[in-house]
Amino acid sequence: MNYIKSDKGFTLIEVLAVIIIIGILSAIVIPKLTSSTVNARRKADIATGHEVKAALDRYQLETGAYPKNEQLTATAGTVTSPTLIPKYISKLDATTTQQIVTEGNKGFGVVTIAADATDPTKIVIPDTKSNIIMIYLFGDGLAAEVRVYDEVLKSILWTSAD
Repeated sequence: MNYIKSDKGFTLIEVLAVIIIIGILSAIVIPKLTSSTVNARRKADIATGHEVKAALDRYQLETGAYPKNEQLTATAGTVTSPTLIPKYISKLDATTTQQIVTEGNKGFGVVTIAADATDPTKIVIPDTKSNIIMIYLFGDGLAAEVRVYDEVLKSILWTSAD
């Protein structure tokens, strides 16, 4: 009897080729997944900014003015307001924002803006940005602006002024 011996398995060259192909695919796919995660987090914060502005607008429609600084305060990224929360929006705290930032910059910030004494129609938003989503309230309750910043608080991703 003559048995034919057949080697079943992969050669070293075939295994190396598969490893190289997997390495190349990983080098292409992993950065794309990382950037898509960053973009998704940014878009989630922009959507939150839209919701905050919509809640402020609903409040203004029902009461005739936007909340004033004493009605809307922010500490450690969490906004407290007995007049706005939970009737117009469920919560505004540091866990609501999605971008990965330092602990002190998570969540929301509130800044009150006073009109120019010489020209009340001239309004300048200060470069005050301490959190990912900033709510700028005008002292007289006539207007409010919401801005969403990137994870390093350098550029504006979205503003309600647009």
